[in-house]
Amino acid sequence: MKKIFLLLILAIIIVVVYFLFINKKNEPIKATIETVKGNIELELYRDAAPNTVDNFVKLSNSGFYDNTRFHRVVENFVIQGGDPLSKDANAKNVGTGGPGYKFNDEINPKSLGLSDELISQLEQNGYTFDYNLQSIHHKIGTISMANSGPNTNGSQFFIVSTQDQPNLDGMYTAFGQVTKGMDIVQSIKQGDIIKKIIIN
Repeated sequence: MKKIFLLLILAIIIVVVYFLFINKKNEPIKATIETVKGNIELELYRDAAPNTVDNFVKLSNSGFYDNTRFHRVVENFVIQGGDPLSKDANAKNVGTGGPGYKFNDEINPKSLGLSDELISQLEQNGYTFDYNLQSIHHKIGTISMANSGPNTNGSQFFIVSTQDQPNLDGMYTAFGQVTKGMDIVQSIKQGDIIKKIIIN
């Protein structure tokens, strides 16, 4: 009887530890982009792109994004930020800056519903895929990594503004979604400042 009781207590402890600590790894991480126009609230999904989320969290917590600008705004498409060179409003090479390193894409084309033919074409163009991820589509409000080709992610990111962009699926690592503040996203103009990004 005593053995059964101890086993029951042990099982309860294991379940509690799992739900309090281990299972939290898959819960969305909350982030807030504070801009001159107002706040954009996000959920970041580690099951979609763990390394990408960790990188965004690290850069945000270090103040890397403080006082950078949305240096590229394309109407009915995306707003793009995250370039440290954009702190200088007159810099001529804005759009080329990063954190000093590059990291790989995190994309599962199967979870996005891409055809085998398209996947093969992307692979021929240098893209590599991870079929264990739960990738998300580029719909309105999705935050994704900007890049200059396969496996060239750094610090720059974009948010899809007014129309879903399925043509971006398979080529860019989407890692989160706007949960509040789409009106702010859609009001952003080129040059608007990101005051800071807070990880909640």
